Amino acid sequence: MSTTAYYKKLDKSEFDSVINIINKGGIIIYPTETIWAIGCKSTIKKSVLKVYELKKRSHNMPFINLLDHSNNLSKYINHINFKVIDFGQEPNSPPTIIYPNCKKKYSFLSNDLNEISFRVTPVPELKKIIKSINSPLISSSANISGDSFPKTIDNISSSILNAVDVIINFDVKSSGKPSSVIKINKDQIEYLRK
Repeated sequence: MSTTAYYKKLDKSEFDSVINIINKGGIIIYPTETIWAIGCKSTIKKSVLKVYELKKRSHNMPFINLLDHSNNLSKYINHINFKVIDFGQEPNSPPTIIYPNCKKKYSFLSNDLNEISFRVTPVPELKKIIKSINSPLISSSANISGDSFPKTIDNISSSILNAVDVIINFDVKSSGKPSSVIKINKDQIEYLRK
């Protein structure tokens, strides 16, 4: 497999090519507002399983799903408390929120308790990709599970870099640390990582 790398702002043709690759199940590496991520179209189960394999990650540790807007949560979750959705949505470092009641169709994205996690990205380029693929984007640190989080592209192992279909490198101010994690449990907020 050949990896295509884009180290600049994508023109329309390149953007369309990236969207086509993602829609066909391709795996990508990209920067986020937190750390460098590996991902794919969340709704393609085969691709999600490949990301687990590349990261050597246990399937009982579900990935974060990036969204372009919280209005899209209802596609993936039953019985949402909309008052909770807006909680903690800081513009430049939004939290990852673990929601109960994942829809059965997307159970491969949930844990054993039927919980699914989402973060609304503030990154315009990622919002555009997510909107274009009409699906969340898997977002997991671009590392082998247990290794250090990659703060820059130079921190990503060659085994990961060489195993993906596309590397996108656009300008993003990354914090270099993972997002905070909030869990909704019976309409109560629990902080798992601050």
